[in-house]
Amino acid sequence: MASQLYEDRSQKIKDTVNFKNERVTTCFMGQAAPAAHMNVKMKDFAMDADIMIKTTLDYINEIDAITPVDCLNIGVNGMRSDHSLPMAWLSKIKMPGRELPDDSLWQVVETNVLTPEDYDVIIEQGFETVFNRIFPTLVDMNEFQESIAYQQKNGQKNVELFINSDLPVVNSGFASPPFEVLCGGRSMSQFFMDCYKMPDKIEKAIEVMLPGSIQSMLASINPLSGTGAWVGGWRGASALVSPKIWNRLVWPGMKAMGLALIETDNIATFHLDQCWDRDIERFLEIPEKKSIINTDGMTDLRNARKILGDHVAIMGDVPAPLLATGTTQEVKDYVTKLIDDIGPKGLFITAGCDAPANTKFENMVAMFEAANDWK
Repeated sequence: MASQLYEDRSQKIKDTVNFKNERVTTCFMGQAAPAAHMNVKMKDFAMDADIMIKTTLDYINEIDAITPVDCLNIGVNGMRSDHSLPMAWLSKIKMPGRELPDDSLWQVVETNVLTPEDYDVIIEQGFETVFNRIFPTLVDMNEFQESIAYQQKNGQKNVELFINSDLPVVNSGFASPPFEVLCGGRSMSQFFMDCYKMPDKIEKAIEVMLPGSIQSMLASINPLSGTGAWVGGWRGASALVSPKIWNRLVWPGMKAMGLALIETDNIATFHLDQCWDRDIERFLEIPEKKSIINTDGMTDLRNARKILGDHVAIMGDVPAPLLATGTTQEVKDYVTKLIDDIGPKGLFITAGCDAPANTKFENMVAMFEAANDWK
């Protein structure tokens, strides 16, 4: 049975989305950050689910013993990156201890695995036909099946580890909109050229893919872990594509996925890498106090708060370089100034996008101390 502290922290997540929180909510995000501080080789951390989960939990608990950590941005289930990311981006992943040195971070290898003809196949036969052909070329299917079996056997037990440590999760699900999937499969440069050369075909392919994307997203949510899901915005950022492409090929899919989450009483967390300043007002189209924008330090949060008001909660946004190379005072100053400027209500303080693998432990602590000490 969950403790009162766990219940209180879970309620604080809901209150923050609804702008009812009195204090800033501290939120952990650092998928690779725990390994070095806990003296675990990256190859062991990245390749062994039990080691990943224990190391991450020990790392967060060490912070929490110094200053409170209210929640996690996204659940930690031990799924290897070379099994999860190919489903989102149709790209191979190089892993430490295999293709890379033992203490290297995993790397996405983006190649052109989709052809222009595949757009027609998707339109005529569905995305599954293309996915089932390509996915086995990106992962070791025997290892992938072992990962799925591990999740089925140990998923509930691992969720309970975090519940027993009084650490609720905002997002247990993860979703890559069709625009992002196609971009990963075609490679960024080639896909952006396709968007100009054959937008009608891409638009139709996205329309065919979208219902399946929504279904998979909703299925990925574990309500015992967290009642939200990421809707990823990486290559579809305002800073990367023209307004014409964004309005036609990016936003409709993201919006539909966000609305599907809200309609099923889940939190829509729009994970926004790069700069989204140009189109930030479009998040006013999402029902108020039902969603979060999770930014990486490149979107102007002061302007976002001015435009969005109390319509959308904000999760961010201490920059990765600051966590890796800054001083504790610089981190505290950044966090304090951000809260001073946009206020504590509807605000989750966390790393921008993701705390890097070389995050200084003292900077992670400083980020949360500044948020917890703010008055």
